[in-house]
Amino acid sequence: MLRANSSRGWIESKSDTSGIRKPYENASVDWGKDGRYVILRPQGRQGYIKLLANGKYSFRHYSQDVGIMSHGQCY
Repeated sequence: MLRANSSRGWIESKSDTSGIRKPYENASVDWGKDGRYVILRPQGRQGYIKLLANGKYSFRHYSQDVGIMSHGQCY
């Protein structure tokens, strides 16, 4: 579950086997115009999660010269 307030964001999950949740524990948040999207950026790391108001998302994570990208629809 992706959570965000006016200044910080984080991922809520029962497990973090892939190590993705931890970098986003205190992510910076950029809100789009009129709340149409939110972008979470992990502290001190490259990558982001962008979630649109219609539920579409884009996720990029870079770690040790390896990039992970995903996009889809949240329900």
